[in-house]
Amino acid sequence: MRPFLLGAMPCLLLAQAPPLSFDDILQRARTSPGQFRVEALLAERHRALSGTQGFLREGPSLGYSAGPRTNPAAPTTTDQSVDLDLPLFLSPATRHRLEEALGQAHPALREAAKIETGFRLRQAYLDAWLAERLLQLREADLTTVQAWLKAAQARLEAGAEPGFQASLVEGEVLRTQADLDESRRQRLNAWAGLRAMADVPRSPVPLADPGDAQILPADGLQARFEAGALRQAIQSRLNLEQQALRHQEALAGSRWSLRGSYAKEGEERIGKIGLAYRFSRPGEGRAIHRETEATLQAAKRELEIVLLELDARFQSAWTRLQTAPPPTRFKGFDRSLMAVSLRLSEGKERPSEALPIRRQLLEAQAASYRRLQAAHLLSAELQALTSEVNP
Repeated sequence: MRPFLLGAMPCLLLAQAPPLSFDDILQRARTSPGQFRVEALLAERHRALSGTQGFLREGPSLGYSAGPRTNPAAPTTTDQSVDLDLPLFLSPATRHRLEEALGQAHPALREAAKIETGFRLRQAYLDAWLAERLLQLREADLTTVQAWLKAAQARLEAGAEPGFQASLVEGEVLRTQADLDESRRQRLNAWAGLRAMADVPRSPVPLADPGDAQILPADGLQARFEAGALRQAIQSRLNLEQQALRHQEALAGSRWSLRGSYAKEGEERIGKIGLAYRFSRPGEGRAIHRETEATLQAAKRELEIVLLELDARFQSAWTRLQTAPPPTRFKGFDRSLMAVSLRLSEGKERPSEALPIRRQLLEAQAASYRRLQAAHLLSAELQALTSEVNP
């Protein structure tokens, strides 16, 4: 008996495990591809900046050579030489502007990626929660319609109902089973979306109810959006791209190098220092400038489009906040469905009359779940759009 109890203990604990709340899922969140892309961008800009430290456009080059000197009248000796090449970067102001832009963009881009990832995680959680509730609704609906089918068949055998009434319920059972299969597929898809963003179990588990939606006050939302982290990140990204392109242009146009060498030739010691200049090919400078300007205009236009899309997101959320009624739960579903079932079993309602009523009640309950999800999504999106950069 004791081994049986020990083996059943994990199953009992699993069965008693509370539903996963959003806070639980938030603690299991994975790093999103967007966050990795931001880190890669910042690392690439830091690498370009570190390559031009001081007055160098890249690391110094050190060369060493040695070889024998043969003289018939003297013993053989070895000549040695050390060469040093220092490529110069004579645009410190350009590097300083890139350093300032990178310092401003670093917290803004990271915070914006974190906020957007949190919103997408909240959206995935709400999608999975809605899919779970709709699945439960379809499962209960199938049980109800199957009970109605038994009642209709019993009345048919008693001669109290014509045959087409039972056929109507039988057809509704087939339709309900198809709806249930579709709800199962949608729940698995929604769970896969949540699992891609958080370390949750492979198979779907119950999710906690999100509770009542928090309605944000409309006062000051526009000003908070204008100063929000997502909008600031776009401006910081544009400034960073501009300074990075100017920095690349200055690197491509740098042609001076500082050269030095020290040689040992027999008993002689020779030291040299000087400058080197690389002449550009015809049209090279103009081509570099045209390429930089074209790339800069493309980056500006792309970020302008992103900014317009962000403004559209806010305007859409703002409109929904002002026009959408507050979400209310549909409380009459269970009582109304029970009353219809009772009237059907007592013969006071025919299946042809009860089935449309049941369908309307079912759609009303599903709409109640969808409205609650939409209200939570609206609140989460407005919070994301108006969040500030943490100092």
